[in-house]
Amino acid sequence: MKEVFVLVQEQLITSHVKGHHLTQIERGRIAGLLSAGKSARQIATEIGVCHQTINNELKRGRIQQVKKLNGKEQYFSVYATDTAQVRYQTNRQRCHRPLKFKFVTNFLAYFD
Repeated sequence: MKEVFVLVQEQLITSHVKGHHLTQIERGRIAGLLSAGKSARQIATEIGVCHQTINNELKRGRIQQVKKLNGKEQYFSVYATDTAQVRYQTNRQRCHRPLKFKFVTNFLAYFD
């Protein structure tokens, strides 16, 4: 009976769909696994994506922070999920082909 439960439990686990973008929940998982000391390849295996996707995501979400230590400023970078999500959304809005409607208004006015 215990074996059946394990099989059902394994079927409930869904991995990342190939070709789909990362969600904000997955970005949160990346941050949690990164703070737990996991490498990019280990995170990629656990989430179910290519390791390069994780590397790109970590690069996208890096922010520089400053910390004073013994009177000197120390700079270090941290992965921030909110920053990564905002950068993803702005890049996604910029990636589409611009609409031509505003450039062809004179042409369309000819047919009115």
